Amino acid sequence: MIDRKNLRQGMQVYSGEEKLLGTIERVESDSITVNGQQYDFSSVERAEGNRLYLTRQVGASTDRAATGRTAGTTGAQGDTRIEVREERLNVEKRQAELGDVQVRKEVVTEKQTVPVELMREEVHVEQRDVADRPVSQADAAGAFQEGTIRVPVRGEEAVVTKEAVVTGEVVINKERTTERQQVTDTVRKEVIHVDEDYDRHRAAYEQEYAKRQPPASTGFADVEPHFRTGYGAAVDPKNAKRSWEEVEPDLRQRYSGQGGGDAWERVKREVREGFTRARQR
Repeated sequence: MIDRKNLRQGMQVYSGEEKLLGTIERVESDSITVNGQQYDFSSVERAEGNRLYLTRQVGASTDRAATGRTAGTTGAQGDTRIEVREERLNVEKRQAELGDVQVRKEVVTEKQTVPVELMREEVHVEQRDVADRPVSQADAAGAFQEGTIRVPVRGEEAVVTKEAVVTGEVVINKERTTERQQVTDTVRKEVIHVDEDYDRHRAAYEQEYAKRQPPASTGFADVEPHFRTGYGAAVDPKNAKRSWEEVEPDLRQRYSGQGGGDAWERVKREVREGFTRARQR
């Protein structure tokens, strides 16, 4: 069995007969999906570069599906079993940032007044009369000279400094809560429509095909899936009010995706005949 890490989207997938089936659309845990068809890893024979090759048996089954037949398996008693698939929603959880809470810090200024007591010296000048006394010899040297006598006055003055202090704090607390959500998406599933009326028209399709001129190069069994496709499109309830011209683009897209750009032109005649006869029943 091939290792899953060797598989990736976009790889070209070939059948056992080396016919291009399409590219890998999705890689699951144990299978790959190509053009809406799912293949188990056990169906993969080898991988070469960007190409993936299926086993011979699976390739043959897929080629029949490309011509319009429904892929299935045949049991020992001849019973045909058709796999019916559908998609399921798997919801997983992952961590994600859902938003934020912003706490903004702003610097403001304000004036403060702090009372303080300062000491200072005050000078009082008082002139007094004294009894006459002789001037001393030391004082006589400076007598009768003009000048200014400086008397220092001392005291305290206010010196302002600043310091940062913590006056409070803001605590941000995160609390985890859970909530229930409804996750809605679109899934696909396969629905089998069985129209027993087709068997009544099958002989008419076969007779009409046998009368073609020039004679067809392939047998009716090889093209019958295309008649059945047109018949099924005609009786599908969703196409009840749609004409062939309105339905044709959908059918063309289906065949072009399975067998290349010219696949529709090769089968268009049979599909249209199947559609037209079903509308005339």
